[in-house]
Amino acid sequence: MSCLPKALLRQTGCASTVETRIAHHFAMLENVPIYSATLATVEEYADLLQDGIALPIGSVEFLRKIMACLALEEPANISYPEALQAFLQRDVRQHQAGQVLGTHFVKPTTTKCFTGFVFDTMTDPTTLEPHVQEQHEAFMALDARTPVWVSEPVCWQTEVRYYVCENQVLGYGRYDDGPDDWPMPDERCVHAMVEAFAQAGAPAAYTLDVGVLDSGETALVECNDAWAVGFYKGTLSPRDYVRMLWARWQQIRLTAS
Repeated sequence: MSCLPKALLRQTGCASTVETRIAHHFAMLENVPIYSATLATVEEYADLLQDGIALPIGSVEFLRKIMACLALEEPANISYPEALQAFLQRDVRQHQAGQVLGTHFVKPTTTKCFTGFVFDTMTDPTTLEPHVQEQHEAFMALDARTPVWVSEPVCWQTEVRYYVCENQVLGYGRYDDGPDDWPMPDERCVHAMVEAFAQAGAPAAYTLDVGVLDSGETALVECNDAWAVGFYKGTLSPRDYVRMLWARWQQIRLTAS
């Protein structure tokens, strides 16, 4: 199996994203053809995708549309893998959305349904920042029986994303807004997470978001599946980013065949 795609299918018809720009950059460097599709024209490229020639790059909605077009089952959410529970350093559990009362960090069990945020039953949602208000609205729109992840709010000093492909860290970078001299996660702990997940059958490619709590402990923030993960500037090369996406896409496509 080739470690790089022979062509790219990038999403158009929406605002340009860093991921679609990376796709264009990669295509230029590697001299591979690049095709463009909107959510409405994905079906026109079904043969190209079915043959395993092209890698789709775009939004979560774009990838979901392609998986539906190819009759591929969306992978299960991997936010908090069982194999990495010991690295959370906090209690993370599932509750039905309608049973979440008080102040809790909530996150969907469906990939990218909304962004995790701190939910407070007593807070007036109109006083929230626009982005948080949007997440609040998405959460409140869920059926009361929908399972969500719930944990106590914690304070992160530093948060770092590690890009992992075939059980190797290809690159990493901070995504928090803290001072430059705040502590980085313990590298030994990060590699222990990668090893533990590998032994449990990790996806071909994913990211580990790892942080340092205000207690000084290194802890897992969350995992993200490579089919639904963005590119953070300065973390890894466009070639390695595409390699990650391709490894995971091939795994998803071939597992269903």
